[in-house]
Amino acid sequence: MLKVMLCGASDTDRVRAEFTEVVNGFGGEPLHYLSGDILHMNAAGSDWRMNSEMTVDVADLCVFVIVERFGEITWSTELKRARAAGKPFLLFCLHSTYTTYLGLRRHVPDPQHLRSDEERGLVAVMNDLESDSRQETVIPFTYGSFGTMLRNHMASLFYLTLRAQQARNRRQAVAHMLEVSRQLRRADFELVAEIATDDLEEKALRKRALLALAAGPGLENDDVLDVLSASEQGVQRLAAERLADLYRDRPADPEFFGQCVQIANASDDAGTARRIVPALLDIDLATGIDALASLTLTEIGLRRRTVEQLLAREAEIVARGLVDDALTLLARCLEETHDVGWKTRARDLRNRLTRDG
Repeated sequence: MLKVMLCGASDTDRVRAEFTEVVNGFGGEPLHYLSGDILHMNAAGSDWRMNSEMTVDVADLCVFVIVERFGEITWSTELKRARAAGKPFLLFCLHSTYTTYLGLRRHVPDPQHLRSDEERGLVAVMNDLESDSRQETVIPFTYGSFGTMLRNHMASLFYLTLRAQQARNRRQAVAHMLEVSRQLRRADFELVAEIATDDLEEKALRKRALLALAAGPGLENDDVLDVLSASEQGVQRLAAERLADLYRDRPADPEFFGQCVQIANASDDAGTARRIVPALLDIDLATGIDALASLTLTEIGLRRRTVEQLLAREAEIVARGLVDDALTLLARCLEETHDVGWKTRARDLRNRLTRDG
């Protein structure tokens, strides 16, 4: 059964009847401490705050109401608990009290100069709710209108919940299609992109989504950068490996290449950078060589990979007049390393390119 908790000071008793009527109308169970509905544990260490937290935990929706008085436990404990738990909540404030708050904030810039703890508490709470970092919506109401407004806003939450459930159902259907390798429709790829870029999604499913996008329409550039920056190493590596298939802009954008190199430099995983090197060169050799000039090459394996990729493209480097840029990149690869085998190959390449240039 839907459980809805009314949170506020003792003067919320003025709206309790309307609250109960609306919640019952939704087939729900109203929870309010004045009715004795708050969960509690009586013992030597009994704590009202703990009781409030227990009730917030079992509630499906919390309704916070400021009538005239400031309830300290409501705002320091219950609201904090609801936010931390991700509980849906509504915020109501009596219109006259809200007007008082606006006047206090306008005429008394420093809350410490307010006359009473009640006023200071009210201003502190409202400032927190409507701060730039929170931007939570406070709904003003008048006596007699609370029930109607609560019903309307609960109905809005119900509507949003149904739409969210619909979106989850569609996403699950697309995820199932990925798992059984069924053909995706064009309209499905928007959800596939959501799966691929969702850091909370299961890793194997994200990787299947990336492969489907690589074989299909690719990704928007911002989304490509998102998966390249994924916290999950396997997703990040796959995105780097299939970068040429995920990124579809041609001619290549030098700024995008630069962002890819920045991501590789910031990554703790050398494997991602090693995969980005051939991907950038495959997409556009000239733009790739130019971008890789900014790649951090402290890891020997990455230097070796870069030299090997330049060796594989030697003929094209000469034919396209990219010798000078390639020599600059080679010089960086040869710095401070004692790995003789690949270093010798790099020097041989440098000598040939210098001769051909």
